[in-house]
This record gives sequence, C-alpha cells and structure tokens, in this order.
Amino acid sequence: MTPARALLLPLLFLGTAAQARTLTVEQAVSIALENDLGIQAARANERKAQAEATASLLSMFPSLSASAGYTRLGEVPYVEFDLSELYGSGDTSTSSCDGISKEDLPSGWTVEMASDICEMIMTWMTADTSGSDVMTIEMGLANNYFAGFSLEQVLYAGGAMQQARRATRDLHRAAGEGVRLARHQAAYTAEQLFYGVLMARRAAEVTLQARELADAHVTTLQNMVEAGLASRADLLAAQAQASQAELDSMKAAHGARLAEQTFKVTLGLPDDEALELLVPETFDVDLPAQRDRLLDLARRRRPDLAQLDATLDGMDHLARASWASWLPALLLQGNLTWRNPNYALEQEWYSSTDLTVLASWSLWDRGKGLMDHRAAKASWESLYAQRNQLYRMLEVEVQTALSSLDEAMAEIEVARTGVRQAEEALRLEQDRFQQGMVDNTALLAAQTALAGARLALLQAETGTHLAYAALRKAVGDEPEVSP
Repeated sequence: MTPARALLLPLLFLGTAAQARTLTVEQAVSIALENDLGIQAARANERKAQAEATASLLSMFPSLSASAGYTRLGEVPYVEFDLSELYGSGDTSTSSCDGISKEDLPSGWTVEMASDICEMIMTWMTADTSGSDVMTIEMGLANNYFAGFSLEQVLYAGGAMQQARRATRDLHRAAGEGVRLARHQAAYTAEQLFYGVLMARRAAEVTLQARELADAHVTTLQNMVEAGLASRADLLAAQAQASQAELDSMKAAHGARLAEQTFKVTLGLPDDEALELLVPETFDVDLPAQRDRLLDLARRRRPDLAQLDATLDGMDHLARASWASWLPALLLQGNLTWRNPNYALEQEWYSSTDLTVLASWSLWDRGKGLMDHRAAKASWESLYAQRNQLYRMLEVEVQTALSSLDEAMAEIEVARTGVRQAEEALRLEQDRFQQGMVDNTALLAAQTALAGARLALLQAETGTHLAYAALRKAVGDEPEVSP
C-alpha cells in the first residue's frame, strides 16, 4: 500500500464552549466501537453460539443422573390360598408334599426342588387362619423406598451428533464474523456522522457569512438610497435576498444541531457536552498500486461474505444430520439402584446393578424426517443464493466507492478554484457597483455565487472523506482503532 495523493484540509475548531471536548475521527470511531449496541448484540450472539458449540461437544460424553423416591401403598398386594382345596375338608395336619411325581413337574424340575418349595409353602400355611379355610399372604410392604444412579452413553446415532458438532462450530465462526461485521458498520457509521456534523457546521458558517454579506449590502443600499445614488427597487431586491439568506442560515443551524444530536446519541455521548471536531491538515489516501487488487481484497476480507460462508457450512452439516433420523441408534445404559424392602420383604436396603444395550430404529415417522431434511436443504439453497448475489455485487460496490473517491478528489480542486474565482468576482462587482458601473442584480448574483462555491468546496472535502471510508468498508479493511 502506497500513498496515492495528499489533500490539504484546514484544521477546524468548530466548538464554542470553553470546556468543549475535542474529538478526532479516530477517537469517534474508538468511542463507537466501545459503546455501539449493535456490537454488543453481536457479541452476545457469539457467546450464545459458543455455548451451543460446547453443549454439542458435551453431548458426546456419558451422562449421569440420580433419582430417589418413596412409595406408600394404600393396600399391599397379597395372594389368597383356599386351604380346603389344598387339603380337602380343611385338614391341615397331613402334609401334601408326599407323593410328588416327576412326571407331574415342568421340564427341568426335580422332585427335590418341588418338595422344598412345597415345604416352604406349607410353612406359610401354619399361620392361624382363625377358623377360615382361606389364608392371605402379603406380597410387599406399605412403605417402599428407592435411590439410584443411571449412566448413559450414546454409542451410535447415525452420525447426527458429529454433524451437529460441526454445525455448531461453523455457526460459532459465523457469529464471530458477525461481530466483525458489526464493528465495521459501527466504525463506518461513526465516520459518516462525524463528517456529517462537520459539514452541517460548516454549512451553517457559510450561510451565516452569506447572511452577513447580504445584510451589509442592504445597509449600503439604504445609505445610497438616502443619498439618491440607488433606487428603491434595488433596496427591495437586496432586502429580499437578505431575508432568504436569513432563512437559509436558520435551516443550516437547525441541521447542524440535529446532526450533532444524532452523532451524540449514536456514540453514547452526553447531549449537553460541547464538542470540537478536528480533521488533520493532510489527508492521505492509501491504495494498492494495482487497483484491480481491491476486488480480490474485498472477497478475502469482507466479514459479511465470510459470515455467509460459515453459515452455509453449518447449514450443510445440519442437513446431513437430518438423515440420522432414518438410521438406527445404539445406546448403552447402566444403573445402580438401592431399594427398601429387600427381596425377602424385610425392612432392609439392597442394591442391584444392570447394564443394557438398547438399539432403536424408527421405521415410520409419518415423513417428518424427510420434511426436516428438505427444509434444511431449502434453507441452505436460499442462503447460497444470497451469498452468490453478494459475491457478484462486490465488484459493483468496490468500483462505485472507488469512482466516488476519484470524483470527490477531483471536485476539491475544481471547487477551490471556484471559490477563488467567486471571491474575486464579488470583489470586482462590489468595486464596480460602488462606481456605478453595474446594477444591484449583478452584485446579488455574485454574492449568491460565492456562497454556492463555498458550499461546493465543503461538499467536495466532506465527500472525499466519506468516499474513502466507504471504499475501506467495501474492501473489508479492519477499523483503524482496536477494540
């Protein structure tokens, strides 16, 4: 990058208060980068994307959960035995465990096993049934407690977790580019408003000078009319121009106050704080030796293009993740549990463990997975079209900004020449008017021409700064002030 040209601009002290705060454009940009609400929102969005990326990573690790509970049974489950059917006529003195035949037992049972179980049941039946032939055996307790831990690990989910992880990383990168984009916009807006206030203040000065010049001419004509050296019509014409100049001055003053208020609100400055805005005496424009490189720089540096590229990558991974709903999933789950009562229905805690490998496959989801995939694909295609449109328009934006800069720089010299010529023309017209060689109309026209020439110079100087700021933004240059 080499300096292309240097433009000499006056050092402007435009504040009026003794304790006015002095601001350069670099300081204004620094304040904007610190206070801009758009940057703050973009950074919050970046933190959100970072949290989502971390959450997607953590979802790949095992999850551990704890649970506990208490159950109070209103009625304990029980089993009833009709003793009359087991013994016949209610006789419980004779054991019914004799004469068990292996042929009457299920496969795998032995006579000894059947006899042991029979004896156990007969032991239960020794309880006093109070003369009833029906005996009740409770199968639980009224108070039941449990506590436990569960460990779960996804072994396979069709690649959805990996794709989601990649998507969140891409979206986090896009959010970071969003912060950079917000910084660029805040810096450019600060420069626009800074030079807008300068131009509005200078316009107010120029129109005030034109008003004072018109008032002075009215005073001169009044004296000449009284002396019989000028006509009443000339005086009326001068007074009409003075009234117009007064109106123009009032509008320019209002515009300057509004521009300054907008500038202070945007930068977060106190509304009652007086400001002095300074511009450097020299204005350097740094451009590459080959201007064709500007487009390549824009395509590599522009944060909005980089943000779209990162978002496209994320959307592509999300579209791939939607395919996982059509694939089987594999889950490993382990549980460690403590319960009370125990297996023997005693008021004692006992522990149990289990390990489960669970496989699931959604064979029919009413087409939801297909529609989710199509929606993700359509979103990607929409974003891709936006990205291509921006890519194509970069050349137009860069060329427009470059042309505007060239035109503004050329206009400065033309405008300066115009101011010098208008000042000389007004001086000559004033001399000739005093000598009676020209009428009042020519002098009024010269005054108007000088005011217009001064405004044209102001617009050219301000336009050069704004065009250069627009070119830097179009190319994607980082703001000159660090955050």
